[in-house]
Amino acid sequence: MSFSGVLHNYAPRKVAFEFNSTSYKKVVIFIGGLGDGLLTVPYVPKLAEELGQLGWSVIQIQFTSSFKGWGLTSLDQDASEIKELVDYLKSTKGGSRERIVLFGHSTGSQDTMHYLLKHSDTIDAGVLQASVSDREYFSQSVDKETWARLNATAKELVESGKKDEILPLEYAKVMSETPVTAYRWCSLALPGGDDDYFSSDIPDETLKTTFGRIKKPFLVAYSEQDQIVPAYVDKKKLLERWQACSGAKFWSKNSGLVNGANHQIEQAKSQDQLLSMVRGFLIEFEL
Repeated sequence: MSFSGVLHNYAPRKVAFEFNSTSYKKVVIFIGGLGDGLLTVPYVPKLAEELGQLGWSVIQIQFTSSFKGWGLTSLDQDASEIKELVDYLKSTKGGSRERIVLFGHSTGSQDTMHYLLKHSDTIDAGVLQASVSDREYFSQSVDKETWARLNATAKELVESGKKDEILPLEYAKVMSETPVTAYRWCSLALPGGDDDYFSSDIPDETLKTTFGRIKKPFLVAYSEQDQIVPAYVDKKKLLERWQACSGAKFWSKNSGLVNGANHQIEQAKSQDQLLSMVRGFLIEFEL
């Protein structure tokens, strides 16, 4: 399948693909999850087509952590590169865009959350879709004893100043056959790690320092049948907790479960619901 659009070289050796007309002044930046790159999330072209009718363009970023690069990077690095794209889009060269919304899928939701907490003054809103816990997901792939051993070794390396050391093959096998540094392992796998925004066991006091500190409108679209989420997680109650810990002014009333959706929302009806939620969100806050 082929798509027409514009490939932007927004920074040296970094690109972003725009599906719609570059004349649009309102832009959604789509950020994929672990292992994602251009065109790997199936609903993005449909999202671009739908939002184009509202005068929004969809641009998918490709950055250092795309595809197999995520194990050697960090949310801070992602945020820095996303900001490069934001700055580029606001410039004359990038089309002098006036409204920018980040749309994160899976670990892209962590990027969106991280950006909302650190650079919210540069964007207008955020979407968290399939905002799952990598810690809870990866911990299911090995027994508890092995998980504890792997965590302890990685943590020791970080604490001894070797955070950038690439861990042995045993670690890569747990994390989707991806090379990973001691830092990124700890960020993803340890409670309170930099990536640990969405685990179901995070106390409300901590959620108030993340969800409660977001000062821009945001939408949460959580896949009802997300296979990445452990069976013990009550998705509906989790969203209720997130909402309770967020500012009522910024949590979108269009947030909720995407009925019948798996992690990447491959189901056509679920995709339609997601698009309806996003349209409603943009209209709700007059974005």
